[in-house]
Order: sequence, then structure tokens, then C-alpha cells
Amino acid sequence: MLEHGKIDSKQAILLMISMILPTAILIVPAITLKYAKQDAWLSLILATLVGLLIAWLVVSLSLRFPGKTIIEYTEEILGRVLGKIVGFLYIYTFMRIGSGVCREFGFFLVTAMMPETPMIVFIIIAIVISAYAVRNGLEVLCRFNQLFIPVTGLLVIAFLLSTTNMKLTRLLPVFDTGLLSIAQGAVSPIAWLGEILTLAMIIPYLTKPKEAYRVAVISVLLSGFILMINTMESLLIFGPDLANHWLYPTYNAVRVVSIANFLERLDAVILMVWILGGFIKIGVFYYAFVLGSAQWMGLKDYRPLVLPAGLIMGASSYFLFGINIVEYYSHLPYHLILPEVVIPLLLLIVALAKGKGKKSEDEAT
Repeated sequence: MLEHGKIDSKQAILLMISMILPTAILIVPAITLKYAKQDAWLSLILATLVGLLIAWLVVSLSLRFPGKTIIEYTEEILGRVLGKIVGFLYIYTFMRIGSGVCREFGFFLVTAMMPETPMIVFIIIAIVISAYAVRNGLEVLCRFNQLFIPVTGLLVIAFLLSTTNMKLTRLLPVFDTGLLSIAQGAVSPIAWLGEILTLAMIIPYLTKPKEAYRVAVISVLLSGFILMINTMESLLIFGPDLANHWLYPTYNAVRVVSIANFLERLDAVILMVWILGGFIKIGVFYYAFVLGSAQWMGLKDYRPLVLPAGLIMGASSYFLFGINIVEYYSHLPYHLILPEVVIPLLLLIVALAKGKGKKSEDEAT
């Protein structure tokens, strides 16, 4: 194996949650509210159910091919040539998402904190810190992630303090927008929850791979629940018509908290979550990009690729994603349907039809 580190199920769950949520809590509410309005919470429930389906597909495939990542077992299922093509698609997907997160990381910090600072400064900082963690392996990335987890508890405190500004009547009327609008509102959170796909690069390095189903289910359920609470916060404070016009409704929701004119300006909480969580998310996709590339090329060590991969991600985030960030995230979910849903489903069908891989315990029973 190119990666000799091992992590337990708890570390994997925390890593998956930290990988999904940092950008989701900022971006998803605005997009979901735009389509589903006061029914946004129904969109989140639908998205979580689809996210569980994606998680099942990913884990079912991985457990049929013990010790192999999605880059490796695609060749076993589809043959060398087609398998290489599909493997390259996943490597590109990891690079694209990682680069997009770098862009969003810099864009948010410039917008919210330092408008006079060039965005490239934040992108370089994010790449350098993430590169250090990636070069030192999966275990170091997980330990770094454990520094981030306690900060997320501040989100709960911020939510509780913001309840004084909420009105439950803003949830009415229920199911008023219609099924199509609810489904459209679910597309964006499905894409974020579908990032559980990266677990296909990590399952071989679990101390107990058979616990992968539990890791995936808990990660998706907790991420979906936190995302729904986060969206509800913006909806109950501002209402659907106002909240969907902001790029970062969660950030604005926290900013309005004021207790006795003393406890206020809690937007620093969002900044802390975003900065630490952004490093983790970039690191996870950076790691998947580097490890997948090394496996695709048949290398014995992935570390020589850390520097060139970082340069590719940094350049892509600055030049290729230099478009309106709202446009980018509005179209991104539709581009992720293929690698997150369609291809894993087809891979599983082909593997079952050809009898490839080891039968899972579920199939055996």
C-alpha cells in the first residue's frame, strides 16, 4: 500500500463530517432556499436519504474489493483501458472539488475579512498547510482534524443564542412550493453529502474496514442533520424571501445575534469554523487527488506528487475557477451526479454481473 497509516472508525466519521460541512454550511442554505423557500427543510430530508444511498453504493463497492481504493478496483471491474479512463475521471473530480474549495476559501476570507488582500495569498496559505498534512499521511490529517471538531460546538451555541430572533410562522405554509421545487432544492445538498465518495479512498486504511457502513451512515446522518438545522436557522430568522438573496445567509444569521447589547458579533465563530474546516476539506481532497494519481500511475510512493499536485490545485483554483462563485456552485451539483451516483451504481451492477470481487456479508446472507 502507498499509505501505511491506519485510522479507526471514530476518526473516519469526524474526518467525513469535517470534509462535508465547512463549505456546505455557508453555500447550501442560499441555494436550497432559492428553490424550496420555506420547504427547504423537506429538501434537506430528501437530500439526506439520497446521501445514504450514495454512501451504501460507495461502501458496498469498496468492501467487495478489500484493500483497494476506487482508483484500483475500477480497472478490475472494467478492464485496464476503460478502468484507467474512469479512474482518471475520479482523480479529476478530487482535483476539481479541492481547487473549488481553495477558491471559495480565498473568496470568503477576502469578502468577509480582508477585502484589500489578494485572494492568491489565502489560496497559497491553504495549499501549503494542507500539503504538509497530506505529505505526512492520513493519520496526521486526522489528528489535525481533531483540533477542528471542538470549534464546531460553537456553532451549536451560536444557534441557541439566535433562537430569540426566530419565528416559526416562517415555515408556513408547508409543502406550498411543490414537489419539483423541493427536489430542485435537494440537488445542492445531495452534491455535498455525496462527497462521502472520498470514503472510497479511505476504507482500505480503516483498522476495521467492516465498520465502513457505520462510518458512512453516521457521517451522512449527522452532516444532513447539522445542515438542516443550519438552513432552518437562516429561514426562521430572515424568512425565505430575504435569506435566499444572500450568498452567505448563515454568516448573516449569526451576525444579528445580540444579547443585552453585550454578547454579539458572533460572526467570528463562522470565521473560525470556515478557516479550520477549510484546511481540512482542502486536505482531504488534496490527499485523494495525490494518492489516486500515484495509484493510477503505478508509483510506489505518493509523496513526490504532493508538490506538483499542490501547484495544479492552486493554479486551477485561481485561473480556471475565476468565475462568479455563485454560478460555480449553482452548476457544480449537476456535474457531480455522474461521479457520485451514476458511475458507482454502474460499477456495482457490472461487478455483480461479472461476479467480480468478494461477496459482502449482506449478499452472503
